[in-house]
Amino acid sequence: MADKLDWLNKHLAMLRYITLMDVVEKEGYKIRPDLADFFVGVNTVEEMVFKFAGMGRFKCACELMAYIAHRRAAVWWLYRCIHSLLEELAENPAVERDIADIGISFEPTVPDFAKVETPKADPEMIASMKAKLADMEADYQKARAVADPQMLGLVEEAMEVAYQEFKKVHGIHPLDLIKKLGERMEEDPHPIDPDSPLFKAADELKAKLQTVRKETVDTIKSVIPPKVPAHEKKVRDDALSAVYRWVAAPDEENSKACLDIGNECPDTPAGLLSLSAFWAFGNLMPGGKQVIPAPPGLAANGLVQTLLMCALHKGGTRKVKERYEVYFNLGVEVMSGTDNWEEGIVTGRAPHENLSAPANVPPAGGGAPRGDGTAYKRWKPESPGP
Repeated sequence: MADKLDWLNKHLAMLRYITLMDVVEKEGYKIRPDLADFFVGVNTVEEMVFKFAGMGRFKCACELMAYIAHRRAAVWWLYRCIHSLLEELAENPAVERDIADIGISFEPTVPDFAKVETPKADPEMIASMKAKLADMEADYQKARAVADPQMLGLVEEAMEVAYQEFKKVHGIHPLDLIKKLGERMEEDPHPIDPDSPLFKAADELKAKLQTVRKETVDTIKSVIPPKVPAHEKKVRDDALSAVYRWVAAPDEENSKACLDIGNECPDTPAGLLSLSAFWAFGNLMPGGKQVIPAPPGLAANGLVQTLLMCALHKGGTRKVKERYEVYFNLGVEVMSGTDNWEEGIVTGRAPHENLSAPANVPPAGGGAPRGDGTAYKRWKPESPGP
């Protein structure tokens, strides 16, 4: 639960829909069957959002907000979520795993609960047994010393006869058998033959698997270009700049720019948000003679998936549930009007540009500078944006 529950004192003003019926019918919001009971008796979307939050279901609250929010505010909200993720990654970057490192070893991994240690010799027990044997030998010698020599000779002769009969049957004298048993106790009970054919077959199989693995890795690398961190950062920053320009002035020009840059990196949060901003503009054919309206829920679904990509992103300092709570709080700030994009327009620097680049000097001719030297323009009232 959020600290102090500050969001309980907020009022969501930047909304496109008020009732749940409106968002379901006009935006295509789907009420999940497993959540249907929570909606009983709730009429307004704002009440439902805070009900989800009160139950700790911040993911559900965020998804509903993506559908009900004013589109311009919603895109700004997701921009702030990505900015929050970038701050996390600056503290704890995601580590990319080289595909060539996968499957290097084919040795099985035995879980801890299934591991069995080889029994080790107990020195104390061995010493105790040797002491008992020594005592028995001493007692035996004492008995021989006090026994009648003639009777002792007859007994030993009879025992030898029995021993020889034992040897005829088993091929070994009993005393020799006892001696060998003592020697075997000191040997490894589970000797391993290093020349066993099993080891040879295993080595041959591992060699074949490594050959197949190398061929597979080479094939994958030949069709998938390697990642270039500097290029990925540039494309990401370009996408976020396009989104910020759209938020500042949601017109056809900026919508088309969001489409173009979003198509370059649709599998990243920034790229998908850029496409979502284009869909939020509402016209799938900017600059055309005919307006092709975006299907209901297209932009909202893009925002929901952007949230999911941010929440599941590798690296960072927060877990998935913690991120959704942070994103929810950012959404409340934006929807209640306490967080907006005005500062970036005035200073000429969008928040993501302040993460790594130094401040710019205002360009000649006045206006607020951007990271690339151009100025963000304000939205004109006559623009046909959302």
